[in-house]
This record gives sequence, structure tokens and C-alpha cells, in this order.
Amino acid sequence: MNPRLRSLAAMTAVSACIVLLTALYYTFPQHRLIFVGIGALGVIGISLGVFLNRPAHRLPWLLLAAGNFAFAAGQATQIILIDLLQEEMPFPSIADGFYLAAYPLYAAGLLGFVHWRTGWRDRASLVDALTLTVGLALLSWIFLIDPLAHIEGLTWVQKAFSIAYPLGDILVLAMLLRLLAGRGGRSPALVLLTAGTVGLLVADVAYGLIVLNGTWRTGSVVELGWAVLYGAWAAAALHPSMRSLTQPVAWRGETGVGRLSLLTLASLIAPAILLIEALRGVRSNVGVIGVFSAVLFVLVLYRLAGVAATHRQAVGREKVLRVAVSSLGGARDVRDVAASAHSAVTELMPHGPPRSVLLTPPDNTLWVNGADGGVRGPAAERVTAAVRELTASGENRLVPLDGLGPDLADCLTSQDEEPSRTDQALVCPLSSQDHPAGDPLIGALIVAGDEQDLLVLRETLATLAAQTALAVARVGLAQEINRRNSEVYFRTLVQNASDVILILDDNDRIRYASPSADQVLGIPDLEGTHLIDLVPPQDSRAVVETLGRIRTREHQGRREHWRMVRTDRATIEVEVRWSDLREEATVGGVVLTLQDVTEQRKLERELTHQAFHDPLTGLANRILFQERVNHALVQAQRDGTVVGVLFVDVDDFKVVNDIHGHSVGDELLVALSLRLSTTVRASDTAARIGGDEFALLVEGSIGPEGVERFTENVMTVFAETFRLSVGPVSTYASIGVATTEDSIDSVELLTHADLALYAAKTAGKRQWRRYQPELQSGMAERAKLQEGLDSSPIETSFLVLYQPIVELASGRISGFEALVRWPSTRGMVLPEQFITLAEESGQIVPLGAWVLDQAAAEAVRWQGSVLREGTADRIQPYVSVNVSPRQFRDAEFYQVIRRALDLSGIEPSSLVLELTESVLMYNDERILAEMSSLTDLGIRIAIDDFGTGYSSLSYLREFPISILKIDKSFVDELGRSPEQYALVEGITHLADTLGLTVIAEGVEDVRQQELLTSMGCKFGQGYLFAEPVSAEEAEQLILAPPLGRLTGLPEEAPAERKR
Repeated sequence: MNPRLRSLAAMTAVSACIVLLTALYYTFPQHRLIFVGIGALGVIGISLGVFLNRPAHRLPWLLLAAGNFAFAAGQATQIILIDLLQEEMPFPSIADGFYLAAYPLYAAGLLGFVHWRTGWRDRASLVDALTLTVGLALLSWIFLIDPLAHIEGLTWVQKAFSIAYPLGDILVLAMLLRLLAGRGGRSPALVLLTAGTVGLLVADVAYGLIVLNGTWRTGSVVELGWAVLYGAWAAAALHPSMRSLTQPVAWRGETGVGRLSLLTLASLIAPAILLIEALRGVRSNVGVIGVFSAVLFVLVLYRLAGVAATHRQAVGREKVLRVAVSSLGGARDVRDVAASAHSAVTELMPHGPPRSVLLTPPDNTLWVNGADGGVRGPAAERVTAAVRELTASGENRLVPLDGLGPDLADCLTSQDEEPSRTDQALVCPLSSQDHPAGDPLIGALIVAGDEQDLLVLRETLATLAAQTALAVARVGLAQEINRRNSEVYFRTLVQNASDVILILDDNDRIRYASPSADQVLGIPDLEGTHLIDLVPPQDSRAVVETLGRIRTREHQGRREHWRMVRTDRATIEVEVRWSDLREEATVGGVVLTLQDVTEQRKLERELTHQAFHDPLTGLANRILFQERVNHALVQAQRDGTVVGVLFVDVDDFKVVNDIHGHSVGDELLVALSLRLSTTVRASDTAARIGGDEFALLVEGSIGPEGVERFTENVMTVFAETFRLSVGPVSTYASIGVATTEDSIDSVELLTHADLALYAAKTAGKRQWRRYQPELQSGMAERAKLQEGLDSSPIETSFLVLYQPIVELASGRISGFEALVRWPSTRGMVLPEQFITLAEESGQIVPLGAWVLDQAAAEAVRWQGSVLREGTADRIQPYVSVNVSPRQFRDAEFYQVIRRALDLSGIEPSSLVLELTESVLMYNDERILAEMSSLTDLGIRIAIDDFGTGYSSLSYLREFPISILKIDKSFVDELGRSPEQYALVEGITHLADTLGLTVIAEGVEDVRQQELLTSMGCKFGQGYLFAEPVSAEEAEQLILAPPLGRLTGLPEEAPAERKR
């Protein structure tokens, strides 16, 4: 028989027997043993119900059965004493002991139901039950306990036993109210259990009132309450729903209207009794009523505090859900969904570490809260089967941890923590009707924790699971859309890609070719074609070997460079990438991707050539030359030969550029490179390593003499005139030679060649020099000079001297040129020795700025002295300061000038800046703008050593120049060379025409002064007037009589001019 039907049949039989015995008792009330039989049936019914229904926890039912047995035993003892032994019923008696023993057993049984059904954390139900109990206990006190305590003629023991009965009823009432106040539905077993308990309490109260106010008689209607107790509890135990009384029930957070009404009535009992007694004029129970009122007041306040706390918890859970919904809505993939769900679980769980697992499709991945990255890996088949079984109903389920299976239980259990016996797992199915796979069940959210916590959070976690399901479904739908779009996208890419995609079968025949094969290879249909037919015969073997290594997975790389033949027999170059997809069911072959790199490889070869060759001459550049030298040295060590390096510098190449232009200069370089290329052997190397510098590498020479003979041959290259577009041009070269006889490595070899070239140029050009060890000392001296320059503070190591600039006719001083000098420990260092070094190292910038500041300050002091003397025939002297090209090109140069003007207070017109012609050779807009900004301040600009450099007349008109300074080399030849005289005179007249002032440098005798004056040159400087002097001596010269005044001019031009 079905267990449920069997239980119902037993319940019907026992209930019928109890009803029958009750009717028989009321028919023959004098036979009180019949009532004992009713009690015995009650005990048997409960015991039978426990046996048939097998509840999860039997103890509460067994305690109730024990209580009924004690109650029936009390009745049986009373009958024995009165009816059988014919004794007068003593009070108290042993029967009272049995009666009173039943109440703790009843209370313990009901308390067991509370424990297993709702636990101890439902403080709200406990407070509600206590409130109702205290209210009803007050009534019991007023109408039963207090009157019993004041019955006259009873001993204190009798009074204690009399009071114990209503106290036992209060205890049972409290447990019943706590059970009913808890959450959960009202099952038939609970209703029957409540009915039996109410029958007990009503019968006891009625019995007490009858005893107080009259005489008790057997067979009264009051005894029906005890019969209901036995029958109802037996029926409750036999009903199949009795198992639910020892099982946890869902949390019910709301408080119903009925409960609120009962709590209100209970709270008003004390005031109502107080009011009634006040109206009656009775004040005996005021203290008791006050105590009960205080207890009720405290319970109400505690309940209100609990309501507020519950509200805060609900608000907190709602906030967590809002954040979780927002996070889930922004999740990009399942990992984000799992992270958001686990984060919400962590926030929601109030006790213990958060333990949750999310099982998601399509690969049934387990996302474990707290695991590294959240991923535990794909779930085993038994795990997914267990989850499907648990979620089959589509409802949330609370199950023991061991009911999940070992795999899920391990995921939900910390390794260093033993799970509590109250730990359970709440299984929330994730379902969505819009899931792309069609199955509405898409996974499960499983949360482990304390059973009471899970009961409280059951609905919240169900809501979280529903939102998680929506997020998982949305992510899956988005991935499905992306997958389909990607298929279309990649299909379109393959159809329109410029690269050729080939799939080869095991015989190297083409099974598939993308449409781009027609464009790249010129073959519209390649299917069935053997791949070897598309490569040149000389490359076929290498291609076959590559394909073999691909299939055996021995090939280390992923790409190669092949040549292939088009249908028009043109050879193209392709880069080949491959993937062995023979095991992929959708491909089943070797996939080759061919990219046409013909133009790319051609460009790479061109770029490689450009990287190692000079673009103008086609010769090797410095990088390739260095590489060839290194290679030659290695070879020379092997065969014992000598390697030589020649550095060739074209003499006065700048003059060719200046006279004929850069295009002609380029022509000369190309013509020279052709001659050098034909001079060297095939094993040698010619390179261009600079503007007009070439290098030659001589390999395989037996000794240094062979290198020297080769150098003599190179010198003859310059003996013949070069035929260029402007006509024949002659040029010469200086050559430095070094060999491995005096060099140990490539760096030293090239350095020695450079030193030898320096020696050749210093010796007068048009010749060659071979490296000698003593050349190293010259470079060492240069290095020491540089070191001294680097370590010398500008303010204390240098001094400024001043050479006067005078009017040639009157001898009056008009200004001074500031000249820097370096008095070192080794003596006075000449400017031509350290200025070049300072220019190369950049020290010329701060040094020039310091000279400028010193000269400006001294000029102001001199001008002040002239004003104080008040001499009318003296003019305010200006100061002229040399500016190097690097100093002028410095970005802060203009600010340096402004600072010097501001610090010294000098008038800008009293400051002249001397520039060399090399500055003007750049002829760019920045230089013009810089010079214009200086002249806008009032500063004058002079061109120093005019005629020795670029000497282009165009920049005299283009640049804001005020002064020309004729170089000393022209002045020296004035009395001896008519050509020089004519040149200086032409410069003077040209400057006068352009409104420029001319200053002759290096005037050393009166004859030069006279000639310069006669041709119209007004100013000059030189040793004829004064050597460079200190600032104090310069001040004395200003205040002294004029220098070198002429008494008269020559009547006619010098004889040299007449010729």
C-alpha cells in the first residue's frame, strides 16, 4: 500500500477508536478506565505515526507521546487510588506528579518543533509569542494563580501544587505560540497539533475555575478537551504532513493582520484589567499588573527595534540587488556575469565566508566564488546531471551539502574549514525562455551557508538568480549574434581578401583556392592543380621538403619565402604562412596563405642598397665600409696579408661649391667616384663617408709598400682635369694612409687613417701621409687642451682684451673689438687653438655670453669716463664682439643679447656683433629673422674676415649688415700686389655704394694706413695703433691723444696700381 494511504488509514482508524471510546465514556462516566484507554490510544497513535511516517527528527513526537503517557498515567493512578483502593484522594498525590510531569514533556516536544522548523534566529516570532503569552499569563494570574494562592486551609505545598498546573499551562501556551508565530504554512498536522494543545489548555483552565468556585464531577464536558488532546495529537502524528513539522520552512518576513490584531489585544489586556479593577475599586493586583505592563512594554519596544533592523536589512538587500542588476546589465561575458553574481552573494551572506557556484552554458563551466579568476573548469557529466535533477522542478530547493554530490560539495566547502551540520545549499535554477539553445534551463546558482541564513535570503537569492539568468541569456544571445556576424564577416573577408588561401590534400593538390588566386597567380580555377606546378623547377624540392615537415610537425617556423610562376611565366615572390588543420573536420587539410610581396621585396632590396650605399655616388657608405673593414681584418689574420685604409679629402671643394654652385659640386663628386671605382681592384672597396671625404679599402696586400704604391696611383686620379657641365675643373686631394702593420683593430685603423689625413692637410694639402706614431701625440695634445677647456671655469680662467678701432685719417678711437684670451698653466693659448674646440664641444655658447656681458659693461664704463672728461674731440666708443656660428644658431641667443643690454645698460647702437661669412652661407629664413630682430633693437652687425669665405655679394643686400671687416690677408699684400689693392679698393667702393662701413684688419705700418685712407677706407685696426689691451688700458687710450694721425695723404696712387 502507498505509505501516504497507509498513514491516512491508520489515522482514520485511531481517530475512530478515540471517538468511539469518548462516546462510550460519556455514556458510562462512572467507568473512568475508559478515559485511560483514550489516553493509551493517544500514545499508541503518536508512536505509530512516528513509525509509519518516519520524520527527519523523531524526538519532538516522542516527547509528546511521553507527555500523553504521563498524563494518562496520572489518570490511571487517580482511578486506582479512589476506585480500587477505596481511599480518599489525597492532595497532592502521586497522580499529581504524573500530571505535572506531562507539562515539561509537552513544552519540550513543542520546542523541538520550533527548533527544527524555524531555528532560533527568528527573534520576531519569539517576541510575538512572548507578548501573547505574557498577556494571557496575566489573565491566568488574576483568575487562577492568585485565587489559588489565597485559598484558606491549604498548606504551602498544596498551594504550590495548585499553582503549578496553571504555570504548566502557561509554559505549554508559550511553546505553542512560539511554534505558531514562526514562518511557514499551516499543514494539517500543525492544525491538529494546535487543536490538541488548545483542548488541553481549555480543559485545564475550566477545571481550575470549577475547582475554585464549585465541586468537580466526572463526566463533565470539560474532560472533552483532554480527549481532544489525545485524539488530535494522535491524528497529527499519523497524518503524512507530520514530517513537515521537523523540516525547515521558508522565511516569511511580513507580519499578517491577524497577528497584529492578537498582539494588540495582548498588549491591551493589562490596561483593560487595570481599568476594570479601578471601576470595581479593587487595588490588590496593581503591582502585578504594573510588572506585566512593564514586561509587555519592553517586548513591544524590542519588537519595534527588530522591525527597524529587519527594514534596514531589507533595504540593504534591495541595494545589493540594484547594484547587482546594474552590474549584470553591463556584463560583457559570462565571466563578468559570474563575478557580479558572486559579488552580490558575498554582500548578501551575513555569516561565514561566501560560498557559491555558478554553472553556465554552453560548456557547463563552473564559476566558483573565491577561486582564482573564478573558473574551476568544465563540470563533469555527473555534476551537470546532479544539477539538472535538482532543478528539474524549476523551483528553488534547499538541500544538504552532501545531497549535491562530492564535486559540487567540494566547490562549496573551504579546504581549511569543516562544514557545519546546519550548512545547507540553496539551488536556484537559471531559466530563460529566450535562450538561443532552446532549453529554458541554462544553468544554476548554488549558494551554500547556514540553513537559517539561506531561509532568510531565499527570495532575495531567487531574484538574483533570475537576473543572473537574464544576463547569461543576454550574453549568450550577443555571442550568438557575434558568431553569426563573424561568419558572414570572415566569409566576406576570404572572398575579397588580396591574400590567396589554399587548402591542400595529402597529395599536395589544391582542394580549395580563394577567388584572389586568379588575380595573384593568373589562374581562375586552381582546384586539382598540384602545388609543385606553380613553383619554379629549381625551388620545387625545397617546397616539397617544407610541406613534408609541416605534416610531420617538424617545422620550427610558421612562414617562408617562396617564388611562384604566373600563367604569363612571370615570377612573383610570396610570403607563405601555414596551418596544419587536417584534424579539423571542417577543413581537413593543410591551409596555406600566400601574400604577394614582390613589390615589397623589391623595395626592401632598394632600401637595403640605400642603407649601405651613398645615394649620390652609388659608392659604399660609412656603415658598409666599416663592415667591409671588419671582414677584411678577419681575413687578413687568416692569410697573413696587410690591409690598408685611405682617407681621401678633396682640397678646396668648398671653393668649387661657392663658385659654381652645389649642382656642379655634386657633378664633381660623381666624376671623382667613377675614377676611384675604376682605380680600385674588384676585391677592394671605395666609399664616400662624408661631404667631400672618400675612403678606400685595400685588401690582400703583401706589405705596407703595396698600399703606398696604391696611394701613389690614387694621387694620379687628380692629375687630369674633370670635364663638368661648366667646363674643365681641376681639383686635388689630401690622403691619409694607415695599415694593419700599425693598427690592431678596425677602430684603431680608421683612427690612424684620420690622423694621417689631418697631417697631410696640415702639411699643405695636395699630398699624402702615412700614419706615424708621433701623430698620436698631436691628437693627445688636442685631447689635453679639450680636457683643460672642460675643467676651466669661464669667469676665472679667461680674460677679455680690447683692440682699438680707429679713424685712419684722424687716429681717433671709435670703438674696440673684444678678444678673448686663455692664460693657462702652459702659457697663453692662442684663440685659433681653443676657439675651434669650444665650437665643437658647445662651450662657445656660455663663453661667448660671458664675453658679451664683460664687453658691454666695459663699454658703458668707458662712455662714462668720456662724459666725465667732457672732451669735445672724442666720441663715445662702441664695442664689437665676435659671435661664432654655433653661438648665433643657439635658440637662446636673442635672450642672451637682451640680458646683456639690460644688465649693462649699454645703448644698442654702441654694440656691434661680428659674424663670419659661414653664418650667411645657410641663407635661411631663421637667420634672416634673427638678424632682423637684432637690428630692430639698434644693434649693428658686422661681417668679419670678408672676402675669405663665401663672399657672395647677394647677401650684402639680403641681410641687415652695417659693417664689413676686410681680412688681414688682403691688407698684408696692399703694397706688393696690384690685384690685392684693386680687390680691397673694389670692396671699399662697393661698401660705400651700399652704405656700409669698412674696417680694415691687421694694419701694421703707415704705408698700409695711407693706402687704405686713399681708397676711401675710413676705419682700421692693427698693431700699428695698439695691441689688444686690458679694459683699464683701453680706458687710458680713449682719454689719451689720437693714435697714428696722418699729416697728409699721398699725391698719387702707388706705383703698383699704375701698372
